[in-house]
Amino acid sequence: MTKMTIFEIQSKEGMSEKLVSFFKSILPGTRDFPGNKGTDFSRLSDNKFIIVTYWQHESDLGHYLNWRENTGEFSLLLSFLIQAPNIVTYEVLEDI
Repeated sequence: MTKMTIFEIQSKEGMSEKLVSFFKSILPGTRDFPGNKGTDFSRLSDNKFIIVTYWQHESDLGHYLNWRENTGEFSLLLSFLIQAPNIVTYEVLEDI
């Protein structure tokens, strides 16, 4: 079953453009990660963003998050943010 995960993030003051550049560099790897069915990055305001990702299985998301943690990129991401991302995963209802 396809899963949709939303990451809500808020950058520190003066860090939003560095955050955008960071995501420009890493999101191609997200889109190419096994099980990823799509990824979008959107801005709500100057320092508030969301990332919406779609995964074939929830375990694919788990493998992805472990990979980002092991590469050190998750720690780097946290250095741009006020707090850790709010992460929520939904089941996509495909027959509706």
